Amino acid sequence: MAVKKPSQPWRLVLTTPGAVVYTKHRSKPAAYRAAEDEKERVAAEMSCVVRIAVEQWDVGAQRWVRYENVWDKTSARLAADRSTEK
Repeated sequence: MAVKKPSQPWRLVLTTPGAVVYTKHRSKPAAYRAAEDEKERVAAEMSCVVRIAVEQWDVGAQRWVRYENVWDKTSARLAADRSTEK
């Protein structure tokens, strides 16, 4: 039996120290807006997310596929440290 395409074929994968949280979105721009909002929450210390990725539903494979790794707290911290060293 074929799995039908979800009505929200984009999702964020929010990794925290204790769990992974998924949020589904109707479009790619909506998913990326949510990722930007989450990064702002992390910067304001309102969120403990350490990694954000975007996944898309692959109709042919009938599963979620990683589209892009959007943000990683460790990489962001290293980039900030490098910019202050100059």
